[in-house]
Amino acid sequence: LSSSPMPTATAMRCSPVIPHFAVAAGATYPPPSATRPSTGRGGGALRPAPLRRGTRLRGGATCHRRRAAAVGTVSSSASSKVLSEDSHSAHQLITFFRFAKIADPTQELEEHHAYIAAHDLELRGRIYLNEQGINAQMSGRGTDGERYARWVESRPAFSGMRISIYPVDTQAHPKLHLRYKPQLVQLEGGTSHLPLHDPERRATPLNPGEWHDKLGDVIQNKPDAPVLLDVRNGYEWDVGHFQGASRPVQESFRETVVTNAEEGVGPLAGVDKSRPIMMYCTGGIRCDVYSAVLREQGYDNLFTLEGGVQAYFEEFGKEEEQRWEDQLFVFDSRLAMTPDGRPASEAGAAAATLKCHCCTAATAPPPHRNCPNVDCNRLFLVCPDCVTRLGGFCCTGCGGSSRVRPILLQQGPYQRYVHYSQDDEELRSEGRGEGRRQRRQRRQTRKKLEAAEAVADAVASGERPRDLLRAVQVLEKAAADPEAGMRGRCMRSMS
Repeated sequence: LSSSPMPTATAMRCSPVIPHFAVAAGATYPPPSATRPSTGRGGGALRPAPLRRGTRLRGGATCHRRRAAAVGTVSSSASSKVLSEDSHSAHQLITFFRFAKIADPTQELEEHHAYIAAHDLELRGRIYLNEQGINAQMSGRGTDGERYARWVESRPAFSGMRISIYPVDTQAHPKLHLRYKPQLVQLEGGTSHLPLHDPERRATPLNPGEWHDKLGDVIQNKPDAPVLLDVRNGYEWDVGHFQGASRPVQESFRETVVTNAEEGVGPLAGVDKSRPIMMYCTGGIRCDVYSAVLREQGYDNLFTLEGGVQAYFEEFGKEEEQRWEDQLFVFDSRLAMTPDGRPASEAGAAAATLKCHCCTAATAPPPHRNCPNVDCNRLFLVCPDCVTRLGGFCCTGCGGSSRVRPILLQQGPYQRYVHYSQDDEELRSEGRGEGRRQRRQRRQTRKKLEAAEAVADAVASGERPRDLLRAVQVLEKAAADPEAGMRGRCMRSMS
């Protein structure tokens, strides 16, 4: 889901791989002989099928679908949903969420499972339910996903929810997770106490046109312009963002409550609580949840982008006046999509405009890669030259690790190390338990140190003086326990 944490090996199928030792120094990567047809998995291309124009809507209206955009829109009105029986795509990617009071989530889950089984629906993805509603990002065979989504929408608790439909050539997720989850999105402090089902206790939603107009004031830096917040994860911003949006202070959305209001650091520090605040995220759910938090903190002039960036793309993605930079990070097998609705992998060289983690040149294509070093597992953007120079690793230090997965032939995430390890079960078990927890802790510490260093560099250059306090605070914490900060940390080489 759009609120999911950083993609891991378990989230999606892996890309084709080749042994790490097969990439010789100076060799072309990947070698011509290793090229394979795209399957749409793990970063491969998903070629959307064309959609017919003039699809009839309930109530007599007409939906003019864009052929190249490969996007089907369903509005938040129960009487104006797109009927896509005419779609010829092999599969559909479906996203939706709805806040509602669910008295018995267990019974609700049983009915969802029963419906899927009774109609033999082939669904994959993540569908989470709890007392506060439902959140889903999934794909289905043919129109199976849409059929399920419309059944969900027909239930009284979820009536009127917005459904987004994207034709794709193959399943966008490895398997189905339909289950109870305490939080529909992960947030420090939890969300069970928030009145998410009450629209009056959340931000005012803006349709894409209204959002586009208000964004102009931010871009022009008018004195009375709203504060623009990107409430996604930091690595999502790296792939693309709205013009005028600063990179999130937090690396993970769950930290938003603390970091955004942190004194002298966060974008809301010192901001008058009556000043307009505009928030956006991928599909809209994280913004709505965070707006409920801000309401409780006393902010009373809040706006969100209804339907998220995906809804903006549906209306402005092919327009010259659209105000999005680069691509959009998504939590399915596409990993990134262009504003006109295509998987970024189909855009070729035109999409290779992102900052490379290794050399900092703006020549890296989406999506991210995971470092083959199991103890690093960094999610990073990298240009083709650095892939060849470093053999797919994020730095030369990781290249010397003993716990290494095969190099990805195509960009995308990894599966668990167990899928690649040839060792016996006893040896593999050494990487679990306390050792795994410590490695995760070292990675988190490393990320915070690197973020602090980046802020310090920006402060030194005069770009972000307001972040000086945060940089000092983080570096002081690292200085208090240097061993914890340096264990497992990668030393980058630019040679």
